[in-house]
Amino acid sequence: MKTLQIPFTLFSNKQVSDNDTKLVTFRVPFHIVNNFDELVKFKRGTRTSYLVGMMDTFIRSEVKRLKETNRINEFISDIRERNTVVEPLTKTKQQLRKTRTDYDETYYEPPMLPSLGDGFGWTED
Repeated sequence: MKTLQIPFTLFSNKQVSDNDTKLVTFRVPFHIVNNFDELVKFKRGTRTSYLVGMMDTFIRSEVKRLKETNRINEFISDIRERNTVVEPLTKTKQQLRKTRTDYDETYYEPPMLPSLGDGFGWTED
């Protein structure tokens, strides 16, 4: 089995065999790859090392977010389990009104509209 020394400057310089890697080919707009190559050259790295580093960073951050999301989901399901007992409304409006002592105090008649004979100085002609 042949092993290769891969120059992953962002990670480690461990031995990697042919079976541990996969060739990835994809299309990138010219302006992006040109700018990327210039930056990689300026930083004295390789395109592969930076792409693999970004992939690794993405994976780690997504796994962290998924773990946090799972904690949130566990918290929400825990709250749901605690609040599963909901008593249904068994009384009708009429029964509720009968049991309320302040119902007569809170019941308001519709407002009275003024008429011509209420003494506002209006006269019927």
